[in-house]
Amino acid sequence: MDQEIGEVYEQIKDMISPEEFEERVGEKVELMGELCDRRTAAMLVAREFGEVELKIDRIRPETGKVTFVGKVVAISEVHEFPRSGGGVGRVANVTLADETGSVRIVLWDELAEPVSTGELHLDQTLRVRGFTREGYFGTEVTVDRGGLEEVEAEITTRTEPLKISEVRADMGDIHILARVLDPGTVREFSRRDGSVGLVRSVILGDSSGKIRLTLWNEKAEIDLAEGDALEVTNALSRERYGSVEVQAGGYSVVKKSDVPVEYQEKMTQVSDLAAGSICSISGFVSGLGEVREFERDDGTVGRVANIYVSDGTGRVRVALWNDQVRLIEDLDLGSRIDIVDCMARAGWNGDVELSCGWSTRVTFAPPEERG
Repeated sequence: MDQEIGEVYEQIKDMISPEEFEERVGEKVELMGELCDRRTAAMLVAREFGEVELKIDRIRPETGKVTFVGKVVAISEVHEFPRSGGGVGRVANVTLADETGSVRIVLWDELAEPVSTGELHLDQTLRVRGFTREGYFGTEVTVDRGGLEEVEAEITTRTEPLKISEVRADMGDIHILARVLDPGTVREFSRRDGSVGLVRSVILGDSSGKIRLTLWNEKAEIDLAEGDALEVTNALSRERYGSVEVQAGGYSVVKKSDVPVEYQEKMTQVSDLAAGSICSISGFVSGLGEVREFERDDGTVGRVANIYVSDGTGRVRVALWNDQVRLIEDLDLGSRIDIVDCMARAGWNGDVELSCGWSTRVTFAPPEERG
């Protein structure tokens, strides 16, 4: 039994044999077709035997009803707000963690009372029942009435930062330590109220990969240089244009670190490209598309051109945008090409495609210089 469903089976192994469990999982997948992967099917089978507890890193916005056990590591104040129909509502956020990660739970109205009284406190171990959703800070769980229960359990929470390869979409309370590969530049943008904000995109790397970090407003002005070690806590992740990035909001902490971070630039083979990641490739140009113009939302005109890059393992389509389009004006088929820090995403036909952003570095060499 593979790990994908083995963890689910462990929850009900005393009630069903592994052979019967795998058979029923296969029947669920066949019945639901593309609407159900093996892990989801395993969860559905397990729920037929009663309540199943998940590890926190398995909780997603689309999971639905969940039960899990975690240790309280952060508690907000109770906030009051006026209800549209009259009266006052109350809400509190609590972060729970286990050895796999952390998740925020939301306590509404009378469920927030234990926070006010101090009955709910740090280092308490709780069993939580509720429903998942995508919140402002990533995945969160809205707790059912009666969905909090103190339990006796040994929970060892993870204290070391996440590796970049462990960051997935819709995570909250992210803690990473990485090296600045590209500090980016501070840019201004106009808010809806007419005021001006600041934003900055930074490329980070560690021994497991790369990721884009978006810094907003005063955090965008932090003094950064290539090679700096940067520690980010209480951040969240989002999937944007098919790739996962980390965003540092108002509650995030961003600071330089003296802890050394290992990183070595790696050229990914075309056959190993994975959607949702920042990557670098090296190969030769095996196809040239036409340059197309398009109108942006603000009425200005942009340009895009697709090229194809091949190496010894496969072929991939690469989108060049705006000023990068000029790079291919005198380009010949067979030219060597290195593309550093491009975004891999899923294309319309399910294949991985690459998109070159403003921070992508593209270099060419004539065919005779390949070697």
